[in-house]
Amino acid sequence: MEEYAGMVVEAPILLAYSLIDPAGSGAAEILVDLLGMEKIGEHAWRRGEVFLAGFKPDVLYLEVIEDYFKPGEIIVLSRHSSKAGVKSFTVHHTGNPGSKVLAGGRPRELGVADPPRAKQLLLAMARIAEEHGMVERGFEVSLEVTHHGPTSLQAPLVFAEIGSSIDEWRDPRARMVLAEAVAEAVEHRPPECIPAAGFGGGHYARKHTGIMLGTQYCYGHIYAKYAFREGLDLEVMLMAFRRSVPQARVAIVEKKSLKSADRRLVKEAADTIGVEVINI
Repeated sequence: MEEYAGMVVEAPILLAYSLIDPAGSGAAEILVDLLGMEKIGEHAWRRGEVFLAGFKPDVLYLEVIEDYFKPGEIIVLSRHSSKAGVKSFTVHHTGNPGSKVLAGGRPRELGVADPPRAKQLLLAMARIAEEHGMVERGFEVSLEVTHHGPTSLQAPLVFAEIGSSIDEWRDPRARMVLAEAVAEAVEHRPPECIPAAGFGGGHYARKHTGIMLGTQYCYGHIYAKYAFREGLDLEVMLMAFRRSVPQARVAIVEKKSLKSADRRLVKEAADTIGVEVINI
């Protein structure tokens, strides 16, 4: 992004990717054509209020975005990695609820979630993946829980990803699904929905995914059951509601996956800011 050295560009909607990420960079190439974008720099394009930009750091370390742009919101086009090799299209928000930092960002810090945009992306991915025959090929469409960096950007940020190996990251049809979902999202307003914070379940938040796809709720941050083993306290619990635009109005708890002490901590946080707890 040397072309923007010394200046910060207002970008109401910023689509960001890493130049070293085959999934994100591949989808970005398609987006340029889908959106009819004008080249404004070596790795930067624009159409109206929508900007697309590639950065040298990996997606986990995109705090550099604010050196060049002042975004209103950010969608990161990214790969998703999984040891299990699950073929997938995923949507998630960023953050490290606990004290461990395994992949970028800071401990006990969350990025700003964007629940309506996340819902819009997930709905588009589910439909477009079906239309392209990717579900028949074994691709899953899923929310993931809050994890990895960047965590300190000021704009609402959501990741849209292709998983989970180099074969999927380079797959032209998988890249097309990601690009079409993002293009559809930025060409329409996000849906009206009730923003929620989620608690419990596994890393692939399948029950929360079903709620996101089938109800009026839209998720910001989701803390998996394993996050509760990392020393969560009231302060970090409150972040799940507050580090979100709009702020979460309900707490949706996968009850059977959490211990009673964990559920009490969720209830204490919800009561502190006056939001409803829904058990699933």
